[in-house]
Amino acid sequence: MDQIRNLFDRSYDLFKPLLFYLTKRDPETAHNIFVKFAQALHELRLEKFVLDNEENELESPIEISNAAGLNKNGEIPPSFLAYLGFDRVVIGTVTYEPWKGNERPRCKRYESTASLVNWLGLPGHGVKKVAERIIEYRDPKTPITINVMATPSKKGDDALEDIKYTIEILRHFQNIDRFELNISCPNTHSSNGAIDARSEYQKNLDDMLRITDAYLLESQELDVKLSPDLDERGIKTILEVASDHRIHGFTIGNTTTNHDEYHIPKSPGKGGASGNAVYAASLKVQQMFYEEMRRQGRSYRINACGGINSIIRAKQRVDYGATGIQVYTPLIFTGPKLVRYLRRGLVNVKFNEIKEDIERLVIDNARVQ
Repeated sequence: MDQIRNLFDRSYDLFKPLLFYLTKRDPETAHNIFVKFAQALHELRLEKFVLDNEENELESPIEISNAAGLNKNGEIPPSFLAYLGFDRVVIGTVTYEPWKGNERPRCKRYESTASLVNWLGLPGHGVKKVAERIIEYRDPKTPITINVMATPSKKGDDALEDIKYTIEILRHFQNIDRFELNISCPNTHSSNGAIDARSEYQKNLDDMLRITDAYLLESQELDVKLSPDLDERGIKTILEVASDHRIHGFTIGNTTTNHDEYHIPKSPGKGGASGNAVYAASLKVQQMFYEEMRRQGRSYRINACGGINSIIRAKQRVDYGATGIQVYTPLIFTGPKLVRYLRRGLVNVKFNEIKEDIERLVIDNARVQ
């Protein structure tokens, strides 16, 4: 079982330099090749044969999932990602209506620092197409999180309706047990025309959560995806709003608009940075969030996201309350073996002082405060 997977992992390492060279101008093309490969392997029923490995049998105490963006439109079969090593599959960001996003190329890769910058503009095929694919793949076993946001053209009440319709279409699927509200994408326009709409999303969080309170099923959980550029005041405000709603967890974080010269030596002057470029910021915000959450006596699930490319970094995030991790950009640079390494290492993580928090996680916040 492991011999074929080892060969697959080594093949990626060998093929990556050529793939990066051929897709240097438009790195999004490399992602599209990966999607086509995943679909072909699924159609040929070779997923288990090629991808399954001994690490998949290990029960990690930390849930490992892909981050939003990797499977934006649900095109990658959930079973493919499960055999790759993920416990959970995140689909999205899903919007009600299709959206073209910005013109390509809209992504830049920085190989020397294992970082990316993207200004995709939240493109997507729309919720109806995503629903069709979930039905087509017929995978009732793999748990799915839907990362959701309003279609970028919609503002105010129309945006709230957009979120409502997306939830209504997807909430009855058997394996969709969690939604993730995305209020942290830095690449969409606000109502006044500003490129970065994150502050507007945060101001409207209470209204968005009223929609999710009303339309999510009792069996479904809700996480909120936060920006790595938040300050202490923003964290306190979000926690205050969260106390009035049925929120189970937070994903920390998304991409950052802070492009430091070391990781992003020739910044495109726009877009959100990920990979190594966001790790320090996402860790800092998670630390502030965790400490403020404990200070207030609250207990939410924390999904750590942003530049997690080693067990050392995963352990750092666990030390600040993470019970789940999400990866995307590190998977591009390290390859599919990353998921195996993380699972193997997380099995041996010692939780020490956060053990009690893990045991009682979300019990106090699984219902409306």
